Amino acid sequence: MGEKLQKVSSKSLWISTLAVLVLMSIQAWSGNWITFFLILPGGSGGLSDQFLKAMAGLSVYHAIMGFLIGIGSIIVLIFAFTSKSSIYVRIFAILGLIITASAAMGGVLFTQSGYQDRWPLGQMADSFVGAFAAYLLQLFFMNRTHNLPWAKQVKQAS
Repeated sequence: MGEKLQKVSSKSLWISTLAVLVLMSIQAWSGNWITFFLILPGGSGGLSDQFLKAMAGLSVYHAIMGFLIGIGSIIVLIFAFTSKSSIYVRIFAILGLIITASAAMGGVLFTQSGYQDRWPLGQMADSFVGAFAAYLLQLFFMNRTHNLPWAKQVKQAS
């Protein structure tokens, strides 16, 4: 039973880490659009009302994606500790969660300032870069042996 649990945990760690990275990529894209067209001074000048409504809807989507990434980061951390992973994988899973929380805190502070305080906006952007790097490094250390958990082992004939 222990071997089967390890395989499931290992596969789940790969899937959840890749899912968090994909969600973070989409999150960054939506955040850039919101910043360029809604928040920066003069960003909404000359744009149609329909486009501005779409950007406002994108900001709600951005917040929902933030919650999903936070939940995903917790799931990655759980699987990093339940699978037979190296200490580096566990360290980067912890760092990814902490830095993701820092990005969320920046987002909360930025919205509480009425989108006026630029420091939390920078915190959110810089934390995204840090969390993305942490999860990419985690993937690197997960793949150090070049054996994906679902890859078939080729037996050599003697």
